[in-house]
Amino acid sequence: MKFRILILITIVFISCESQENTETNKPAEFEQLMTTQQYKTVQNTDENLLSLDIYYRNDTDLKKPVVIYVHGGGWSIGDKANNLDNKINLFESLNYVFVSVNYRLSPLPSQSEPDRIKYPIHNIDIADAIKWVLDNIAQYGGNQEKIALLGHSAGAHLVSLTGTNRTFIEQTGYSLSNIKGVASIDTEGYNVRKEVLDGNQVYINAFGTDEQENFDASPLFNVENNVDNPKFFIAKRGSASRIEIADMFIQELNDNNVETYQVNGSEYDHNGINNAIGNQGETTISLPLIEFFELCFE
Repeated sequence: MKFRILILITIVFISCESQENTETNKPAEFEQLMTTQQYKTVQNTDENLLSLDIYYRNDTDLKKPVVIYVHGGGWSIGDKANNLDNKINLFESLNYVFVSVNYRLSPLPSQSEPDRIKYPIHNIDIADAIKWVLDNIAQYGGNQEKIALLGHSAGAHLVSLTGTNRTFIEQTGYSLSNIKGVASIDTEGYNVRKEVLDGNQVYINAFGTDEQENFDASPLFNVENNVDNPKFFIAKRGSASRIEIADMFIQELNDNNVETYQVNGSEYDHNGINNAIGNQGETTISLPLIEFFELCFE
């Protein structure tokens, strides 16, 4: 069982060295670009919900690591363009290709119609977006062999489930081996079943109440001891019960020999921990996250 807690001094050293080398290797004439692409179409669905934004540089001959970001919002609100400035700057400084994806959203206010947008539709969309990236990112300077996921809140649940319940990625023709790392930033969604039984209407709206579906939707209950597992980074924060849920997931990852890293970001609130990513001078989340991605892309 491998379990490592990141040490700040080491992180600062590695991060500074990495940023220095990256800046040295980036020719001044290369500019940052952005394009929006449709990763699939579904009848009677807003095209924006099935699109992704790619932030890249026009030196596309050099294949770079790719980070795919999934936004939060209780599976009901949010957009791929929200709160991205710090993240865009961070991944540009690392010379990575950065992709932010949308997915179909559950109804708001909460509804009970059985045919509403709910699990597993969100995760199917995320898997299809990942497939599109794997199939097409090379033309934007991305390295298909160096793909990692990043998500906050509901997005943290979605990337964590993508990295544990292999059903979704395998339905696209790819496997967990195509995902090198998963960074999950502050979610209680590791145990969907508990939230549903507690009467959490956000979860009931997004996942329904079927027991087996709730277990299938819970990263906690889908970790397998498999050589293809991606590395995991867990940023936890908040109340003792919220941290306990994250710790249970971390323990399950460790018990299944998944290389796992964790940080406690309780100095932030739920939105603050997301906004901290890439914030200049921020060390609690950003620097450990930089080191994690560097390890994923070795």
